[in-house]
Parts: sequence; C-alpha cells; structure tokens
Amino acid sequence: MLEKVFLHVLNMSFTASIVIAFVLIVRILLQKAPKVFSYALWPVVLFRLISPFSFESMFSLLPAKANPISQDIINMQVPKIDTGIGVINHSVHVILPAAATQASANPSQIGILICSQIWLLGVAALLIYSLTSLLRLKKQLKEATLFQNNIYVSTNIDTAFVMGIFCPRIYLPSVLNDAEQNYILLHEQTHIRRLDHIVKLISFLVLCAHWFNPLVWAAFFLSGKDMEMSCDEAVIKRLGNDVKKDYSASLLALATGRRVVGSTPLAFGEGDTKGRVKNVLNYKKPGFWVILGAVIAVVIVVIGLTTSPKETPNGFSGVNAAILKIDKANQTMTVKGIDTNSPIGDNCIVSWGNASLQTVNSNREPAELSIDDFAEGDYVVLYLGEIQESYPTRTKASTIQLQPKGIPDTAYPIEDLWKARTKYVGDNSAVGNLIGLLPVPMGLKYDHFELQTSSQPYKAEIVYSVPTEYLAEYDRENSAEANTFRANALFLLALIENADEIQVTLTDGSQKVGFTSGREWADHAVDGDIRDYGKSPEKLQELTNFIGSETNPL
Repeated sequence: MLEKVFLHVLNMSFTASIVIAFVLIVRILLQKAPKVFSYALWPVVLFRLISPFSFESMFSLLPAKANPISQDIINMQVPKIDTGIGVINHSVHVILPAAATQASANPSQIGILICSQIWLLGVAALLIYSLTSLLRLKKQLKEATLFQNNIYVSTNIDTAFVMGIFCPRIYLPSVLNDAEQNYILLHEQTHIRRLDHIVKLISFLVLCAHWFNPLVWAAFFLSGKDMEMSCDEAVIKRLGNDVKKDYSASLLALATGRRVVGSTPLAFGEGDTKGRVKNVLNYKKPGFWVILGAVIAVVIVVIGLTTSPKETPNGFSGVNAAILKIDKANQTMTVKGIDTNSPIGDNCIVSWGNASLQTVNSNREPAELSIDDFAEGDYVVLYLGEIQESYPTRTKASTIQLQPKGIPDTAYPIEDLWKARTKYVGDNSAVGNLIGLLPVPMGLKYDHFELQTSSQPYKAEIVYSVPTEYLAEYDRENSAEANTFRANALFLLALIENADEIQVTLTDGSQKVGFTSGREWADHAVDGDIRDYGKSPEKLQELTNFIGSETNPL
C-alpha cells in the first residue's frame, strides 16, 4: 500500500515539475505585469501536486505521457525456479525463504519499498519540525496583548504575521509606530480576506509530501514571494501611490524578523524585504494592453496545465461490428458496433485502404479475401487505429476480418501476440497487451483484468460484461463462447511463462459465470509443454491447429 502511494506521489510530482517549468517561464514574461497575475499561476501547480485526477482537453500543454513510473513495477511477479525436474523444483521452493527469493529476484521492488519508507520518514520529519516550531512560537506569544478584534501586539516578536486557520489572528510587534502599524495591519488583513493563510498551510503540507523534489521547494518559496508582492500592490492600489515611501519604510522596519515564522505552517510573515520594497517603489497602474496580455497568458496556462491531453488509443483489437453499407468506390464501409458500449458506436465509417481483408477457414488459418466477399449484414472483426470523435465516427482499419458462419472466434494476430509475450503473470502491461489482442465473443464487452501474484497458482482473470438477460446462455461448458475462452487460454498459457491458470469471468454486475483453464489441462490439450509454443511465431502459429480440430479436447 505504501509503495503504491509513493509511486502515485512520484508521478504527480513529475507532472507538476513540467507545470512548474511552464509557470517559471510565463512568470518571467509577466515581470512587468502586476504580481497578482504571477500569483494566479501557482494554484495550477498546487492542483497538479494534490489532484489524483484531471480533465482531458485538446488544449492541454502537457505531453501525452506525463506518468513515467508505472504501478506495474510493484506487481512484477517473482520468477519461479524451474530446473525442468518437478521434484527438485518443489524442494528448492520449500527450502528457500520467500523473502530471500523475492529480494534476489526483484531488486526493483525492494528499492521501491526502501525509497517509500525514506519518503515517509522525510514527511514525518518535516511535520514534526514544523509542529515544534509552532509550539515554540506559541510559547513566545503567551504575553501578547489584545489590541482590537483579532489583532494582538507582542514585545517578543520582530515581525508581523497571521496565525491560525478558522479564526486567524494578526500579531504585530510593539516597535511599530502608528503609521507603520496601519500599513502592516492593512497588509495582513488583505492576506486574511484572500484566504492566503489557508493557501499557505495547504502549500506547506503539499511541500511535505513532495519534499524530495527541488522544483517544488522553488515553487513554494516563489509562490510565497508572489503572494506577498501581490498583497503589497493591493494595499498601494487601495491607499494610492503617495504612500509608497512610507509603506516601504514600514517593510524595512520589519526586515530583521523575517525568519521568525519561516518554518511554521500555521503562521506566516514577511520575507524578501529588498525585492518587495523595489516592487512597491516601481509599482504603477498597468496599461490596458499589459492587463489584457497578462489575462490571456494566465488563461492559457490555467487551461493548458490543469488539463491533460486526450488519450488516443493506440489501436483496438477484436472490435465486433456489423456492416451497414459498403462503398467500393471510396474504399469505405459503414459499420455498427455490436458490443455494449462499443468504441465505434452505432455508426462508424471505416476506410480499409491497404488493410488486410481476410477470414478464417476450417483449419483456422487466415485466408485472404477481396471486398467482393463482404456484403451488407455480414459480421466482421475490425483491427483499428485512432477513432475520430465525430458523428459518424471515422477510423482506418489495418485488418478487416469476415466472421465466418458457425465459427465463434477469430484468427489470432500471431506476430503481435508473440511480441507481447512475458515471463511473469505480474507484468500488467504485457498481460494487458496480450488480452487486448485476443478475440472477444460477440455480445460480450471486455471490462478489466486482475492478476493473482502473491501466491500460487499464479493466475490472470479476464472479466467481461454481459447483459443480465443473456448471462444464463453463457453458463454452459460446451458453449461456443467457452471454446473461445479455452482457445484464448491456450495462447495466454503459452505466452505467459509462469502463469498457472487463466480464468474468464462473465458478469452483469451482480451475478457471475466463470471458466477456468489450467496449465495441466493445456499441456494435456497439446500433448506436451504448452510453453514450447511460445518460443517462436512459427511455433505459436502451430498452436492454432489444436483449436477446432476434431481431436482437440477443447
């Protein structure tokens, strides 16, 4: 559990780093604009650091793949020791400690575990340090006297700050004269009105979670700087340019105490006096075009960085459809998806161009066809590229496979299947690719897959959705769909080296029907070791000879 949280934080931190880089560039471009616009950029960073979700948009400025670390790394299965002699294998696995075997076989898992524990210690250390600082500060404020409302004056502090969340208090040093006190008080009240004290707390807690990322530290301090400068500008805008010098003098009067509350999340004061004074003295009402440019820049950044690019699938395998119309002149056909929530919808224009047109003959070897062999009303299986979001949807096919009468499954893409092979059932990505390449019986919809890797039997479970009214029809061991599942299981057991079982589960959300195929059954079906058929594309092609043959125990 801890490792998953840590990897999730790492991915959010990586995405946020890209966002921070964008913000830093735009922040430079906004140097002449009021600091409120620079300050408005930082919530985007905060959103990316804490949000587990995002919104898709074609206007996103982020790269398509902003999560480089897959959760698969902690699911990688420990390889089994296989000497080829069953008795020796069993003896070795009994003798060797499970933890030692896992440590030697999966150093990446051990590394992630250690890193996650170090990360947790770092979070705890920052929280403990900040809590200690807060308690120390509160001890200093015991002698503070109430000035009015939520304003307190203390002789033990050298700077002004806000402390608290729901009922924030303003603390002022006693050394301020009346004019300085009025300016600083207005500044702190502006903070409270803008809820900066809450933003600062959230920012600090997020910093604790991402303490390992130097860009997050930079964002924390720079956002605090923009917060203070924008607040200064709000005060000058309210009081007028005539108070610039006096206001700057009040900032200088507090300069000596700026480090008092720097590490306390529930209290924050003033910092970067030199930069703030310079900004106050240079501040002037911006022109219309400066404001317009700044607004446009902020809007672009907010939309572009809070949204993620639309995920376009690399391709769909085994999309079942019915032909509504064939246009030979333009080499397109209009089809209707027949699976529940089909990705192509009920009206899709498919162009075939140089696509492979084929069917499956009696011995399951693909046979080339021409478009004249297809007709309206035929059922086909489509292997598609990117589907354009429109109505009707449009896509280009790499393969269009005619569904022969009486044959429930389709030809298998041997080359693609062999390339996706894996040694471990815990390799989520490879197993997912393999499952995506397998035919789906008509009327079913692929839902998800689950892997059992903690103990034997190592198992992959494929879950399909099916309407309640049809579920009972599949609850038969001799159904055509069951034969398809067994055929698929042969390929998976051949291509996933340490898989012991393949389970198919059909569900309507409340009821389930299951089909289980084990390695012992598969070895018996091919009269040998099923894994031998995963050693080359040629051997894998031979596996199709066992599907649908009269002697096959499927």
